[in-house]
Amino acid sequence: MDISHVLLNPRGRIGSRDFLRGLILLTGAGTVIQVLTVVASIGVAILQYPMLWAYFCVFGKRLHDAGQTAWFNLLFLFGFVVASSILNAVLLPVLSPGMMPLMTQIQEIGLKDGFGGMLQAQQEHALQIARGTALTTLASFLLTSAGLALVGARLPSDPDANAHGPATGRSDAP
Repeated sequence: MDISHVLLNPRGRIGSRDFLRGLILLTGAGTVIQVLTVVASIGVAILQYPMLWAYFCVFGKRLHDAGQTAWFNLLFLFGFVVASSILNAVLLPVLSPGMMPLMTQIQEIGLKDGFGGMLQAQQEHALQIARGTALTTLASFLLTSAGLALVGARLPSDPDANAHGPATGRSDAP
């Protein structure tokens, strides 16, 4: 597996094994960034944005292997955001019960002062929220990543060459 091809090049196709390998690397990097955000500085979270390109490349090439357009990446992104949000809401009272009063307070500010007031309250408590919800955020990230990995790996490979390149075959060669 050529890591630069899998993670940085949006062209071509990859089979399910290389897809899973790339996704494992990205999940590991995302986990490290989340831990550093809590331990070192909340500013480390900005490192997640360049990783979006690598996710786009990995999922795009997997979609290409299934004979689909990489624009379906938007569906994966939407699914990730929705599933992660639902998991955060479900897991927060279980894994981070101490944060419930603050989260309720921020919601009340949002009802009283609108969306802008809620964002300001979140910004004022950003470090406290990041540290208090770290376990919940990590669990939802890992569960959502596992779900996306399952969906992406189960995409059927086009057995023949298609517009995106030659068939990946059993070797998963790029």
